[in-house]
Amino acid sequence: MDLSRLPEPLRARAEELTARPPIDKVRDLLRSHVEPAEDLDEVGRSFRSAARNNIFFLKQNLAALEEILSSPQEPGTLLRLVEWDANWAIDHDQTDSGAGRFLSEIAQMLREAIEQQDR
Repeated sequence: MDLSRLPEPLRARAEELTARPPIDKVRDLLRSHVEPAEDLDEVGRSFRSAARNNIFFLKQNLAALEEILSSPQEPGTLLRLVEWDANWAIDHDQTDSGAGRFLSEIAQMLREAIEQQDR
């Protein structure tokens, strides 16, 4: 998406959203697509629906999620993202490691939605 072609107020808002830290992008992604969902199938449908409209910010969110997962985080960060921001209960492994596996699954679902739309 060429931000320079947007009207000034939209361009400024898009640049503001683009410049946010990865953790904030991940929190917003989880709050908007995972938290309201009843199950993972619904999360996938939400990603696919959003991708049909615009994948610009979804690509940024995926990059942010991948960055969070690939770099060291403070203890408890991944678990808080899942339990607080996504409002998702992890039944079997309530640790950062278990949360990381869940977030990796979310990243894969998002990646597939973006790839499907890119085809």
